[in-house]
Amino acid sequence: MAKKNSQSLKLLAIIVIAVVAFVAGVYAFLTWQSSQPPTNPKDIAITASVGDDSLEVTPYMVCEPGVECPEGDVPTLKVSADDTVTIEIPEEIYDHDWQLLTIYDDPGANDQQVHGPRDVNKVEVPVSAAPVGDSPEKPQLVVVEVSSVMIGLDDHDEETPYLTTWSVAFEQA
Repeated sequence: MAKKNSQSLKLLAIIVIAVVAFVAGVYAFLTWQSSQPPTNPKDIAITASVGDDSLEVTPYMVCEPGVECPEGDVPTLKVSADDTVTIEIPEEIYDHDWQLLTIYDDPGANDQQVHGPRDVNKVEVPVSAAPVGDSPEKPQLVVVEVSSVMIGLDDHDEETPYLTTWSVAFEQA
């Protein structure tokens, strides 16, 4: 009986040591992760693709709220009327609220979608929208914008919110 108790105590000690090591490892990882600086919003890219053509797009505008925001360059992707554009959103954006604005050559076809955290990480946008009103013409996609409030570091290395917008223009091939 004493031998069984001794073996049980050894097994219990091994289990306790394993649990303590696991908890310490998780705590160390979480501490390390929380001490990492956030990715600079200007370095986060979305991907726009049509068929085999793909384009990594960095932000068109990044600025603190209330500050005049300089505009950057808007890349252009060639499309045809039958195409569908795929916009892939990285986790740094889709892990919180973000918006998708689609702008067509007929304002009646424009659309804005608001997505919640982890709602979706990829959207498909048709190049040709359904006709608007009495017009037989299908509106054609001109611009897609993704916008989100991102956290970055200011000039004093303090975390601050940034209004961030990615923009892609489309040209008929």
